[in-house]
Amino acid sequence: MKVLYEYHYEHLICPLPPIEADQMAELNVLIYDSVRKDYAITICWQDNCIRKEWGVVKGIDRADRKIKLVRDDGSWWVPIDKLLQVVRV
Repeated sequence: MKVLYEYHYEHLICPLPPIEADQMAELNVLIYDSVRKDYAITICWQDNCIRKEWGVVKGIDRADRKIKLVRDDGSWWVPIDKLLQVVRV
């Protein structure tokens, strides 16, 4: 039996190409703006599948290179190295 939250993830067939430096700089600007201005963003990242969640960034762990995405119904630690897309909501 599958849980409902497993249905909105896309399973990977092949590894995705790495993000270029200029694209990563744009993603970082959106992440830091979410921290400073407290607005929501949607983040896609690669785990065993492609995950997509939205929320507000409440913390950045520079040592482990992760960001904390928080929403009313949960929170996630997202690895910065596995980011695919960041969009302002």
